[in-house]
Amino acid sequence: MHKINVNQHSKWVLLILLILTVSIITYFRVKLQIDMGPIFDTYDYLGNAAELAGKGIGLSDYTRPPVISILTSLFFVFGNLSVEPIMIVDGLFYVLGCIGLYLFLKTFFDPLISFIGSLLFATAPIVISYAAAGFNDVSSVCVAIWAIYLTYLAVKTDSKYFFLSFPISLMAFMTRYNMALIIFPIVLYVLINWKKIDKPRNIVWGISLSVLIVMPILFLFSLKYGNPIYPFISFFKTSGGSGITEHFAYNPDPLYFIKNMLSYLGISALIIVFFTLVSLAIACFRKIRIRTENNVKSSRKNLFKDFKFIIIMILLVALVATFTSIHYMISEFIFFIICYLAYLVSKDFSVDINTDLLFISWFMAFFIFQSAYVTKDHRYVIPMLPALAYFLTRGLSWSVEELKVKFKDINLTLLLLTILLVGPMFLSVASQIPSMEKVNEGNKLFNQEAEAASNWLMNYDPDYKSKIIYADLWSYFGWFLKTDVDKMPTFINNQTVYAGAKDHNFTEEDKISFNNKLEELKPDYYISVWPEMNFTHYEPIHKVGIITIYQRI
Repeated sequence: MHKINVNQHSKWVLLILLILTVSIITYFRVKLQIDMGPIFDTYDYLGNAAELAGKGIGLSDYTRPPVISILTSLFFVFGNLSVEPIMIVDGLFYVLGCIGLYLFLKTFFDPLISFIGSLLFATAPIVISYAAAGFNDVSSVCVAIWAIYLTYLAVKTDSKYFFLSFPISLMAFMTRYNMALIIFPIVLYVLINWKKIDKPRNIVWGISLSVLIVMPILFLFSLKYGNPIYPFISFFKTSGGSGITEHFAYNPDPLYFIKNMLSYLGISALIIVFFTLVSLAIACFRKIRIRTENNVKSSRKNLFKDFKFIIIMILLVALVATFTSIHYMISEFIFFIICYLAYLVSKDFSVDINTDLLFISWFMAFFIFQSAYVTKDHRYVIPMLPALAYFLTRGLSWSVEELKVKFKDINLTLLLLTILLVGPMFLSVASQIPSMEKVNEGNKLFNQEAEAASNWLMNYDPDYKSKIIYADLWSYFGWFLKTDVDKMPTFINNQTVYAGAKDHNFTEEDKISFNNKLEELKPDYYISVWPEMNFTHYEPIHKVGIITIYQRI
């Protein structure tokens, strides 16, 4: 790829500028999240971290990926239990991921173009929404960036990088289980560049090192569940399931992420797409003028004679025709084969598309999975964003060359686009972070109410830890009560949902199901977040906001 000439020192200046920029964003995000308080899932990670630090409180769920909890537990070993460390850990991953993406992009593009490309990811509205939130969506993607970047270096420069790339790939998987899908771009890139790898045996050593690193975690799972791979089995079972229609995230629309893509990326991405299309139109016009009709017909004829190209077309049709109607893993393998055949075709025409195949397979690995998975949330698009940032950066780099206007060795086009792109990015972040506090007022209030209700129960019954307690949103109350709180399911329209019901418009039949479940479980206390509930052997003893504490009578 053509690189725009810029002073070599600029790459380090821009890296420092990126680190400062992302660090400032992280500071304000962590500060904001601490003020708003965690969300449901985060409390499970905190509970796991407390147990790993030897300060278990009864709240734990080891089906959750362990990396975030392991790192948070280090804070707990040397300090008190609090919510701040997990947000700091998540924020640090975010900073490191943005650095990795910049270094990765810089291997293909000019430093300034790479800086803009990394900012596209760093300031994407959906990334800002979840960076430093104590979730694992951004963290896992940031680890994956380094895993794939190191794989690239292992192939292109020194195969010893496999000693890092495979353990870090495993770390990405252990940060969020769907990151297992990065195996597709990694294997594809290794396969199509096999002859360029100086010492392929280092792949085996890298994999072996990964196995050694994961052994303590597998041992922990074995102690907890009697099966070292139970959490993985649990995840992959649910990833291929049909979903629960009454869950808030149920959405079978396979085009869900495509329809919302621009809102995920922000206005700067739209500007790049516009200039890329303009550049493409100009480039096509130039080529049409110099290409004769005979040459076009000849090249088309030769192209369709190629058997591999015909197979690609057949597989593409099959992929589109069966998309989301068959198990997603079949679609993943079909697309993998398409990418490999595309590589073979590119070799026939002496065209290097290896890097593009790496990133398109990265994007599609997650797009296929998340589109087929009927439970959809906006945050599930985050694993696709680094690949999209690459293609947007590629489009920007190409547009700058096609529309280049120079004045005294200064590329005015690049200067103009930099202002047009970076300005909206910073304005977007500056406006989004304050607005998030207003949007999340409900979550902040619920955290306060959950803590207040828990404190009341601790004072009401000092012996509460010896009692059986069930709750609708058990992780909140398990954390605040510092004890084991069991999961109370939600019954709605003849379906059972464990946290995440789309509404609370319960029928009389639903309310009977709640009552029957309590009669079956017989807890001493039930902490409910649903209004207008009446139970046979339970009476409300305290109410804080939407939270009602029931006691068995």
